[in-house]
Amino acid sequence: MPDAMDRPAVTVVVPTYNRAASLARLLDALADCDAPVGGREVIVVDDGSTDATTDVVRRSQVGARYVRQANRGPAAARNAGWRLARSDVVAFTDDDTVPDRRWLVDLVGELHDRPDRAAVGGTILPLGHGFLADFVQLERLVGHSVGDGDVRYLVTANAAWRLDALRAVGGFDERFPTAAGEDVDLSLRTIARGGRLGVTDRAVVRHDHRTSLRGLLRTYHRHGMSRQVLARRHAQLGTAATAAKIASGRYWLSRYRYYREAGGAARSHAVAYLVLRAAGSLSFAVGLVRARIAGSAG
Repeated sequence: MPDAMDRPAVTVVVPTYNRAASLARLLDALADCDAPVGGREVIVVDDGSTDATTDVVRRSQVGARYVRQANRGPAAARNAGWRLARSDVVAFTDDDTVPDRRWLVDLVGELHDRPDRAAVGGTILPLGHGFLADFVQLERLVGHSVGDGDVRYLVTANAAWRLDALRAVGGFDERFPTAAGEDVDLSLRTIARGGRLGVTDRAVVRHDHRTSLRGLLRTYHRHGMSRQVLARRHAQLGTAATAAKIASGRYWLSRYRYYREAGGAARSHAVAYLVLRAAGSLSFAVGLVRARIAGSAG
């Protein structure tokens, strides 16, 4: 173990795969981030990229530690990163985000101010605006789940875990092969062991939301596959109630009202969002079925 005086206040872990351009943008932003008292270290885990990722990390001004592994998915990459951490706090973000200048200061500060929390999440805003990007933000496809005063789960686009809490649950489940569900599973296992989660309006990162229809539908499909896996491991995430809700006309009326009121969408945009939601729900259902078949076969 490193001497306490040599340990930074926080370790930032970034998994990456074939996104050299957006990774360069992230590393530039991290280099400009204010560091909390005690400093920070950055670990980039390359999940088998075939592009210029290695050169990007080498040229960056952030002084990141570069770790390369065979392609095993983001859960395995994050595990490889946090297990090398020299700090007591591990902050996670993705290679398609841009953190605000005070991101680390505010995120670490929230954990410091809330010693009863095992992990905290910060605010996730869209990097840019547009029809699809605004839809993704409204749907909270990249967002923490908060309801009735409780934080149900955090997403690793913007979250920090205490190192001891990660060790207690063994980190991410590497049986999640894609970027969907592994952070929800980690959150639920943390809660099951008595850990509490929190969120803060500060500690902002801006996420590059999917801006193509194909990318959006693939996201829904991945979420469907991961939801089936999650439902097998966590009883509270059963899919029957969700399916019944989506089949209700009242649900679609409530979504229209939400797009109009919360999203400020014009009528034509609200209707278009309903069409996107329906297409996404279908893609989600296909993912559920595929994961169920794969689980039965296994």
